[in-house]
Amino acid sequence: MNQPLLCLDVGGTEIKGAVVQEGRVLTELQHFPSRSHEDRETILENFVSIFRTLRQKIEAPAIGGLRLAFPGPFDYENGICLVQGLDKYDALYGVSLREELFARLPGWVETPGDIRFVNDVAAFALGETHYGDARDTARSMSVCIGTGCGSAFCVGTRQAPRGVDGVPESGEIYATPFLGKTIDDIISKRGVMELSAQRLGQPLEGAALAARVKAGDEAAAACFLEFGTRLRDALAPFLRAFRPECLCLGGQITRSFSMFGAPLQALCAELDITLHVAADTSVLAMQGLCTL
Repeated sequence: MNQPLLCLDVGGTEIKGAVVQEGRVLTELQHFPSRSHEDRETILENFVSIFRTLRQKIEAPAIGGLRLAFPGPFDYENGICLVQGLDKYDALYGVSLREELFARLPGWVETPGDIRFVNDVAAFALGETHYGDARDTARSMSVCIGTGCGSAFCVGTRQAPRGVDGVPESGEIYATPFLGKTIDDIISKRGVMELSAQRLGQPLEGAALAARVKAGDEAAAACFLEFGTRLRDALAPFLRAFRPECLCLGGQITRSFSMFGAPLQALCAELDITLHVAADTSVLAMQGLCTL
């Protein structure tokens, strides 16, 4: 039997962690502050502290490795953080997280290669294709909407290779020009806030906008629906070209999908694409990490 893995789903605000073994999440999902705005040493020691906390949750004498789902840009093969100017982890730019963690946790793993990284949305997508709603599908697309718009394309249980129709050269859609900006600018928390500022005179995050809709605010409802129209239009070219069997959505903003999802639901019905909204992307990301 494979040894347990210590897995982190790294976000800009918080880091979620769990112990995973062969797709089974062995421990309750733990939540930790990311400290992503602090200095290099503080951030690195925070990762070390989190891993130590997770290891205390299991009785196994050894672990199989460390796995981190990390937002891009990031050199995942070599474990080097390339995040810069995104209001998180700026102090880690150019730092080899693999080397730092290997040095700071001596004896935990045999080689630096036992510490592996993948894009956070790719981890979610791999969890979906191996254990979730995208199982047994020939093609699937996963999109997470939160502080940004992350995406991953899969053929079977693997990420789609470059050159496949509908898959951007980078493998992600966030930098694609859209409405004079990029998809990441528009289909994200800041996109919701900018739209609500324009339409309602007040910048609102998704949860606050949803609360106004639930309270019967028709202007707020129209604003959220406009966000849904933008989401449909942003994804349409990729859905038409890649032709996934299913589209899996996740992220904080999709918790209010019933308030803005109608335009995208109609497009998916037109293209015969099954649409799934994940209740918990982090658990799936943890499961995806164990497939690396």
